[in-house]
Order: sequence, then C-alpha cells, then structure tokens
Amino acid sequence: MSSKRLETVKLTARFKLNGEVDESLFETYKAVVNELLDYAHSKGITSFKRLKSEKYHELRQKYPTLPSHYIYTACQMTCSIYKSFRKLKKKGKVKTDKPLLKKDVIMLDDHLFKLDLEDWTVRISTPDGRL
Repeated sequence: MSSKRLETVKLTARFKLNGEVDESLFETYKAVVNELLDYAHSKGITSFKRLKSEKYHELRQKYPTLPSHYIYTACQMTCSIYKSFRKLKKKGKVKTDKPLLKKDVIMLDDHLFKLDLEDWTVRISTPDGRL
C-alpha cells in the first residue's frame, strides 16, 4: 500500500531590476516589516496567524494602495525574523535589544509576481499596477 505525500517546495531567487520598480516600494515594505517587528517584540508574538489577525487590517488602512499580499508576506517575514532574533538573543549572539530590518528586501508570494520562463521576465504587483 503506497501513500502519497505532498511536499511544499520553497524557492528563493534574486532578481535584477531594470529601474522600473520605484524605490519607495522597498522603503514602504521595510517600514511595514519594522512596524510589525516592533509590535511582535513588544507583545512577544511569534505566531504568524496571531500577528496577521492583530495587525493586518490596521496596516491595510494605513497603506491602502499597497497590494494586500505585501502585508501578508511582511507578517510571514516578521515572524521568521523575530523567531530567529529570539533564538540568537538566548545564545547571547545579539547585541541589540530589538530586531530591525535594514536591507532593501521584499518577500514575494505567488500572488505578487508572475514568472515567464520563455522570456526570462518577472511581472511584479506594485501600487502602480504590474511592472
């Protein structure tokens, strides 16, 4: 008797942007993640579900033009960063009191981008539409 097992594969890729994406998208995303990090740290939240339920609607109102999945992925990224921070803090490998995202990084899920392997292009959802 064989049992089928479903597995999720996560891919990480770096893309070079041709200057089409406004830098403010990176700044906005960083601001959202850092706001979430402050909140998660102050409340001790490591659960994605809890963080999303407590902050998602507030952030949707604060950033109405930002596609909703940016806030969703920011919650995912925040939980990952905060969990890692707590582990490192316990081991004494962190010098700061709270976590902070400094890099210009955006976590995209399958709702925020479309990959065209034929043309080797990626279309990304932005507040100004897809680029």
